[in-house]
Amino acid sequence: MSEDKGKENESTLSRKKIIINLIVVLIIGLVINIVISFFADFQETFDTLKTVNLFFIVKVFVVFSMAYLIDLIRLYIVTLSFHKKIKFKDAIYNTISYYFMSNITPMASGGQPYQIYHLTKLGIESTLATNIVLSRLVENLLFSSAVILIFIRRVMSILGRIGTGKYILIIGIIAALGFSALLILLFLNPKLIYKLFNFLLKIFPLKNKSKFEQRLQKLENWLEELKLSIKTLWVEKAHIVTFDFILGGFIVFFHSLGLYIALTSITSRSYSILEIFILFIIMNFVIYYIPTPGSTGGVETLYGIVLASFMPGRFVSTTILLWRFATYYLQIAFEGVILLMTRTKEKGVST
Repeated sequence: MSEDKGKENESTLSRKKIIINLIVVLIIGLVINIVISFFADFQETFDTLKTVNLFFIVKVFVVFSMAYLIDLIRLYIVTLSFHKKIKFKDAIYNTISYYFMSNITPMASGGQPYQIYHLTKLGIESTLATNIVLSRLVENLLFSSAVILIFIRRVMSILGRIGTGKYILIIGIIAALGFSALLILLFLNPKLIYKLFNFLLKIFPLKNKSKFEQRLQKLENWLEELKLSIKTLWVEKAHIVTFDFILGGFIVFFHSLGLYIALTSITSRSYSILEIFILFIIMNFVIYYIPTPGSTGGVETLYGIVLASFMPGRFVSTTILLWRFATYYLQIAFEGVILLMTRTKEKGVST
């Protein structure tokens, strides 16, 4: 009975946190957009809004939402390769929950842990669930890093057109590439995490050292299983990883296409799809370090600084306002509805 109460309290607390984060997201977004409008000419922004065919918001929303379908396919392909079957409803919930939790947690960091948690609730081993989710992250970092390095001349050309904001982007690119290298190293050799904790245990004196040693032993065993799971996917099922990698690249492309549609629809100018694609990847390297729910506020500010170098100033605030509405606020609303529709309750535990 007390266990059920504990679970109920935990679920209520979780709902409260989600509601609080949603409120914070809305407040920060509203404040930032007011600030951007304050620095821009409000009348000019209003006049621009009147000339824009707002149907493009639907286009941006649909293009951006292609990621849900692609990620759903990716989840099915990888889990089936390990002979794991997931109900369609659960697969949708897991896919959408990743985006929803990312959108409402600081630095967009809550999506992956929640995905792992949900997959384990569906009966998938924690090592396999972690492998599936981390593999996607590593693939995304590899893809983005490869694009930056392959098109380094284009990257330098784009950075050269930006004012003082380019230094923020350069720092972000260097930090992201360094983080990518570190994460890939840990991914290839997970036992480095155990060695790190073991080293710290030897340095710092602890009262109940034997208890921590037991936990470390469990961690070592778990990391060994994770390493075997990673090897199975990346070596024995390399064709699955390759296909998953390509699909992940399409997600980045569709997300950048949303920005391209917004720019061309609002300014009526022509832009290079490749250039916007590269710019989008560069920006993504930076915005995930912004410590607000879903990086709210920081995204609007940074895009405002950068886009000012790519279009007339009168279009900047309108572009950010409408693009962000279609790719963030509308997405949260859509994700929330889908999660409520696919929500399940099993063995007293609500997902």
